[in-house]
Amino acid sequence: MRNKREVPQSIRKKVTRVGARIAELRLAKGLTQEKLAYGVGIAKSYLGYIEKGKSNPTIETLYLIADGLDCDIDTFFD
Repeated sequence: MRNKREVPQSIRKKVTRVGARIAELRLAKGLTQEKLAYGVGIAKSYLGYIEKGKSNPTIETLYLIADGLDCDIDTFFD
């Protein structure tokens, strides 16, 4: 039986790709982590964890970030 907190490698890779895509879009818009995080109402450190693939954000958080980046949520999954 797998440990309850163990995340399959395939899921980890997807989370990492989504985070990298968020960072890419943020930088393309000329935003700092601090500006984007403040604008969407999350902690800068949390955004950093998301971008590094160290945190698994909720769909709600992804929608907030997408709104802050003025894009659709599917853009994160391209």
